[in-house]
Amino acid sequence: MAKKKPAPKKKTSTKKGSKNNPWLVIIILLIIFGVIFYGLNETGKFTGEPVLNKPSSSSKTITPKPKTEQNQKTQKTTKPNTAEQKKIDPTDISATNGLVEKETTNKNLPEYSNSEKYYYTSSFDFSWPAYTTNDAIVEHQHYTLSYNEKYEQANWVAYTLTAEHLNNAKFQRKDNFKSDPDIITGSATPDDYKKSGYDRGHLAPAADFTWTEEGMDESFYMSNMSPQVPGFNRGIWKVLEEQVRTWAKKNNTLYIVTGPYINKKTDKIGKNKVSVPQYYYKAILDINEPELKAIGFLLKNEKSSEDIMTFAMSIDQLEEFTGLDFFPLIPDDLESKLERELNKGLWK
Repeated sequence: MAKKKPAPKKKTSTKKGSKNNPWLVIIILLIIFGVIFYGLNETGKFTGEPVLNKPSSSSKTITPKPKTEQNQKTQKTTKPNTAEQKKIDPTDISATNGLVEKETTNKNLPEYSNSEKYYYTSSFDFSWPAYTTNDAIVEHQHYTLSYNEKYEQANWVAYTLTAEHLNNAKFQRKDNFKSDPDIITGSATPDDYKKSGYDRGHLAPAADFTWTEEGMDESFYMSNMSPQVPGFNRGIWKVLEEQVRTWAKKNNTLYIVTGPYINKKTDKIGKNKVSVPQYYYKAILDINEPELKAIGFLLKNEKSSEDIMTFAMSIDQLEEFTGLDFFPLIPDDLESKLERELNKGLWK
């Protein structure tokens, strides 16, 4: 019976959990080290969580680790959120190099104003009447005109008049009448009016540009002149010009279109055969709250002592007489309302 005692010793040497086997200890340590290694997050910090469902070495699929609050916070500060980046379109004007602009408006765009349910732009061409590609449109710095080569003067001159500009008058009138270099076909000249008996009457008056030296100089281009009876130019026409400036100071901003009316039977003056208009008109628009309004004037080229409001009419009536379409960029329903009605009381 004493010979069977070595059997337990043999059993101990084959048991994997024995502490006497150094290789087993090494394997256990490697397993522990692996657990620690895979428990590290992407920043190299240990999350304190074991890796579960570890895939085999032959598999390329990686099971994502559960995210703790600490892990999520670390990722947000060390790695950009690609999902949020995809929402930014680099070609969008609201984004610059992938970053959202802080500006709430684009300074290059026209300004917009709300009035009831309408909006309108204050861009420079807002006051222009309707025109075609055949019209000779000339844009100066402070006003725009449509030139009529046949009559050697403008069909219309359009510009904006503001209280701010009028209250900032700095420059005195200088009678430097001159040909307009921007008229390709050549404008009338000052000599065309000599000994004609007619004044070189301004369409856009010089006094509307006293706030800018350049604008004052531009107002003396002959393309902005028209043959006017002296009593008309220095009388009722001047009264209307002064009244418009008063309205501009009161209403802040006015859009103005002014010009001559010429029929086929007309006198001509000078070497360039400048036509003498029978009438002159002004179309005036105010689209500032609280009172949106428009008014037209048609005056015969002659001396008159009548009250200026005697010559007032609706824009629709003025359009019918001149054949022009004033302020076409206004929304149709608002244009119809403003141009159909004439409330003289709003212009007192």
